[in-house]
Amino acid sequence: MSLFSPEKAKNSLVIGGYAIATGLSSFLIFLLIRQNLSFNSQSAKSYYRSIRLTLEQVHQLEKQVLATQLNTANNSDIDLTTIIELKPQIDNVRRSILALQDTPEFLSPQQQEQIRSKLQAQDFLLANPGQLISCLPTNQAVVQPSCSAKKDSQQEKIDRQEIFTSLTTQFQQLETEYLNHYHNQLRKISNSRLAISCLVLILTIIIAYKIINNLSRTNRNIVKILEGFTQELETKVEERTAQLAESIEKTETALTQAQNANQAKSRFLANMSHELRTPLNAILGFTQLMTRDSSIGKDQQENLKIINRSGEHLLKLINDILEMSKIEVGQITLNESQFDLLTMLRSIEEMLRLKANAKNLYLSFNIASDVPKIIETDEGKLRQIIINLLGNALKFTKAGSIVLTVRKDQPSKSNLGEEANEFLFDDIYNLYFAVEDTGPGIEASEIGQLFMPFEQTHIGRISNEGTGLGLSICYKFVELMGGKLDAKSTPGQGSIFYFQIPLREQEVELNSTNQNEGQRKVIALADNQPKYRILAVDDVPASRLLLNKLLTGIGFQVREAGDGQEAIALWQEWHPDLILMDMRMPIIDGYEATKQIKAEPEGSKTIIIALTASAFEEERVEILSAGCDDFMRKPFQEAELLSKIGQYLHVDYLYEQVAQITTKSEQTWSELTKASLAVMPDTWRSQLYDAAAQVDNPAIFQLLQEIPEDYQALAQGLADLAEQFRCDKIIDLAKSGD
Repeated sequence: MSLFSPEKAKNSLVIGGYAIATGLSSFLIFLLIRQNLSFNSQSAKSYYRSIRLTLEQVHQLEKQVLATQLNTANNSDIDLTTIIELKPQIDNVRRSILALQDTPEFLSPQQQEQIRSKLQAQDFLLANPGQLISCLPTNQAVVQPSCSAKKDSQQEKIDRQEIFTSLTTQFQQLETEYLNHYHNQLRKISNSRLAISCLVLILTIIIAYKIINNLSRTNRNIVKILEGFTQELETKVEERTAQLAESIEKTETALTQAQNANQAKSRFLANMSHELRTPLNAILGFTQLMTRDSSIGKDQQENLKIINRSGEHLLKLINDILEMSKIEVGQITLNESQFDLLTMLRSIEEMLRLKANAKNLYLSFNIASDVPKIIETDEGKLRQIIINLLGNALKFTKAGSIVLTVRKDQPSKSNLGEEANEFLFDDIYNLYFAVEDTGPGIEASEIGQLFMPFEQTHIGRISNEGTGLGLSICYKFVELMGGKLDAKSTPGQGSIFYFQIPLREQEVELNSTNQNEGQRKVIALADNQPKYRILAVDDVPASRLLLNKLLTGIGFQVREAGDGQEAIALWQEWHPDLILMDMRMPIIDGYEATKQIKAEPEGSKTIIIALTASAFEEERVEILSAGCDDFMRKPFQEAELLSKIGQYLHVDYLYEQVAQITTKSEQTWSELTKASLAVMPDTWRSQLYDAAAQVDNPAIFQLLQEIPEDYQALAQGLADLAEQFRCDKIIDLAKSGD
């Protein structure tokens, strides 16, 4: 747009017109205001009062002159005494006339000069008192006829009288003239004020109109701008909406894919669990069966124990992997049960004592006397937490001590909630666990990331051990049990990991007799027992064979079924007391078979225990909902299976008598050092080293038979290391050198 465009020129002319009109109006208002400022109403009124006062004085003087003339009617001339008496009053009048010379400022100079001239003329008349007094009024002939005999001529009397009377008349004329000027000035002021008001009103209207016009124009501009913004915003909203819709669609697609992936992962885990646990069930089951054979020699029994421990170790690894997978997909649950806490802690201490002694570390379990023996929580998860924390401490601590502290604490009100009633939680307590070590410690900046998945501290990365999942799993487990895992550390001095979980007081302790029976081997049914019928249902022949051999060896009557349809037919024909039902089978699976059996009137009398190789404990609800009385996962322990059968059928067993052997663990493998192997020749130590390096346990046990009877503690210690798969420790002990 050009700088001198018509629109800008028009605007400039309008602005110039407004400026000129405003300037002229302001100048006119200034003049009117100035004229108003020159009028002093108080001064004008005071001047008028002075005129009235002077007029009154003239009247009084006239009266006295008339009175004097009456008193001196017989005298031809006014004597000096009369003049002296009237002199003060005449002077007062002259002073009043003199004061009137200071005319108000609102009068024009000509008006002021006229008034002053009249006042000076009157003052001149009053300047000669004798002549003033000698003047006779118009009616003097009536009052005193003798006045006609005076020497003065009649014309002279008339002149003196006119001069005298003109004094009052002039003052009256002066008053009238002044009042006219005053009222004229008031009218002018009123007119000027009216003009000022009109001008101000006009200017106000113009300014208001201009302001309203500008506001209207501005409002229209704002509306246009807002309309532009609104249109632009609508366009952007439409674009963002389209993008959001696309993003939502992509997210839904990704979520669907993730859900499908999770479902596929769950199916994969379930299938893998079934495929891994089924053969493992056969391995562990037949191993347990073989250990019942008294014809097998001691060496073979040891081999079977090694196979069994290896299978249990493999099972534990499978469970850990599946547990981690369940954490990833959010399917972790809490499986509470009553167990002996002190026994569990002793087993953990015995398991870790070897590693602590190997590193010359002092391992201590500081358990308070009031810690309950029997508690109810998830035993497996609590055991894994403690082992993980102690394992980390053993891993990173080079010297000093590791202490596990367990004590019973009362729960704080914050844990129970502000509104909780105390009587509802009087049986709740906190069980506090703490693992304290004298290791390298953790930097304060790394404390916050300790419990995040796949995060490791600087020390952990240097050690190049672990994946960073252990503490994360522990944190989730503690959180699931109602507590919180936390840590404190001082670099260079050590660390302490601690947590507490809420527990409820147990009214009934576990039966120690049942515990001992669970630890003893069942050899047969007690005398005078009914002939219990058990139906083993499984699509895997090896699993059916295992159940058949195990249960018939105890004294049960057993029949087999390969699928659910066959199981239903056998149940209708044979009427078993208890069914061991596999849940995954062809034709009719265990769920449907259980429902059909339980739907029959006689089905409620039949006990059905589900046997499944599923990895997910969450399937327990589905299995129990199908009608099963209990749930067991493969591979099962012989003692657990027989215990459940005995629980539901009220079976009495005969147990193997086990001799109690007292040993001193502190004198065996827990204190082995390189010096302990110095009693054996170098060749023997070299052979032991090679066997351990090849993880050849039979060769290791063969070499242990060469140890003299006087050093059986050494043999027992090395045997325990081999059974615990600690070939690395055997290698360290068998190394030549210091």
